[in-house]
Amino acid sequence: MGETLRLAGVRAVKQVKAKTWAEAEAFITQDLKPEPFEVVLKPLESAGTEDVVLCLSIEEAKRTFDGILGKINGLGIQNDAVLLQEYLEGDEYVVDTVSRNGEHKVAAIWKYDKRRVNNAAFVYFGLSMVPAEGIINEMIDYQFRVLDALGIRNGPAHGEVKFCHGSPVLIEVGSRCHGGEGAWVPIANICVGYNQVTAAVDSILDGEAFAKLTDRPRKLLAYGCEAMLVSYKNGVLKSTPGIAEIEKMPAFLKKEIFVAPGDNMRQTVDMFTTPGSIMLTHKDRNVLEGSLARIRELEVEGLFEVE
Repeated sequence: MGETLRLAGVRAVKQVKAKTWAEAEAFITQDLKPEPFEVVLKPLESAGTEDVVLCLSIEEAKRTFDGILGKINGLGIQNDAVLLQEYLEGDEYVVDTVSRNGEHKVAAIWKYDKRRVNNAAFVYFGLSMVPAEGIINEMIDYQFRVLDALGIRNGPAHGEVKFCHGSPVLIEVGSRCHGGEGAWVPIANICVGYNQVTAAVDSILDGEAFAKLTDRPRKLLAYGCEAMLVSYKNGVLKSTPGIAEIEKMPAFLKKEIFVAPGDNMRQTVDMFTTPGSIMLTHKDRNVLEGSLARIRELEVEGLFEVE
């Protein structure tokens, strides 16, 4: 993917696919030469930031490489190689698009909130919908060039882009809809009036409906976000005393809880270990942000009772 972009003259992340540590080490020491030492290692075919590790030393990179190679990942696929990438500093966004005969339209733009917790560098705390304004338009135009370079002319695409040193650069893009089991769909419906799934269907079956879609959502009808819950403890879940308070919040829309009393809880390090998500929307940004802040307090105070 990255090499195709480079050949097309589109900015791309520096990377290599390595099947041996010798290949990986050569890329780090001879090509990348990171200063300070920051290198991202990840499986080629997985999801939810599983085994995506920001390594801060050559020794950590070696341990991480050995841990990824040959492992059966969360999608049930054996990792026969490891992807190494330069670390890109900056805000990360999702650009969800639909295309018809090479004409691209943005269904939604989301800003990621990923943080370093529980000894993991890229833990999802959530994502918020943002309008197409300011530098976001530059990112959208870049993503359209990415789609053209990769030959994605029809259907949905889910792209992850970072602003690094003042310009956008692709992390990765998949020719599919936004994942997350579709928890984001009701947020999109409220905030922009439609969603990527229905837009993708229109792009294939209803050219007239596709033509009526704006090329990008320049204004939001409401503010919305998905708060991905974070567990800071390991143990057996006894109860979820904080959920009742969340359900009474003014910005509460719906919840997706993946654990139940009696289940083994783990510290959240990726999407496979998140205990659930809370969907929030409100016309008033301050109300939404207040609800979100309280959820983060509850995670620490005892959203989940674990023993």
